[in-house]
Amino acid sequence: EHQWSPVRSTQCYDRSERYLFWNEPLTIALLTLMSIIISLTCLTAALFLKNLETPLVQASGGKLNLFALFTLMLLCLSCCLYIGKPSNNLCMIQQIVYALCLNGCFSTFFIKSLEITLVTEFPRCAPTFLPWVTQRRAWLLVALCLLTECLFCSCYLHLGPDYLVPDYKSLPTEVLLVCNTKSWFAFGLMHGYNGCLAFVCFLCTFMVQTSGKKYNIARGITFAILIYFIIWIFFIAIFATLKTVLRSVTQIGTILTTSLGILGTYYIPKCYI
Repeated sequence: EHQWSPVRSTQCYDRSERYLFWNEPLTIALLTLMSIIISLTCLTAALFLKNLETPLVQASGGKLNLFALFTLMLLCLSCCLYIGKPSNNLCMIQQIVYALCLNGCFSTFFIKSLEITLVTEFPRCAPTFLPWVTQRRAWLLVALCLLTECLFCSCYLHLGPDYLVPDYKSLPTEVLLVCNTKSWFAFGLMHGYNGCLAFVCFLCTFMVQTSGKKYNIARGITFAILIYFIIWIFFIAIFATLKTVLRSVTQIGTILTTSLGILGTYYIPKCYI
């Protein structure tokens, strides 16, 4: 199993290790795309910071936007965890970092969606509950969302995190080093919480109507969440079946397309305005 031999050969050779190398053309292309998205995120954050007191930035979340953009930047940087020789610790950290960073962004969307729902659907209750989703109290809800995600991450660590598996069957002359999912239930709990947050955001913003002359701030959240769901449908189908180096490529692609989707649908249109 640890060695291979050519057909009709009497000599065996040691298998070489196979994983996503740093110097591969595909890796370089992904890192270039990651750099572009991080640059766009930083420029967006700088523009939002410069225009922090303007009505548009305040209406879209104010300082919460800067926090969301920071978590998006960290999410993009986490792509580096999937490149190079994997280990048990790296396999464990990959999913936790992804879940926490995405939760940081979605928690700001969640707060904005609640504010939009209160104003449009429950105007009588709005004066009572709006202080909880605006001003400084909004940060408490962000912290609560992140704390809940941390609890699910703890369950993931307790029930069984991803671990390194040497695969001798997929490739004829190489041993494939891949991260294997030990507990799909724990995996589902950790990422399902973000999915639930996203679904609530989608429900809160999908039906919001504004007149043609007004800027519909809810529509950006709707499209961002819709892109997230479409990407995850493809990701789960591929992630559960692939056992090659392309599994790491799929995870990196999912992170980058999710980040670019959120950036392109919610933040960049505001930069133009």
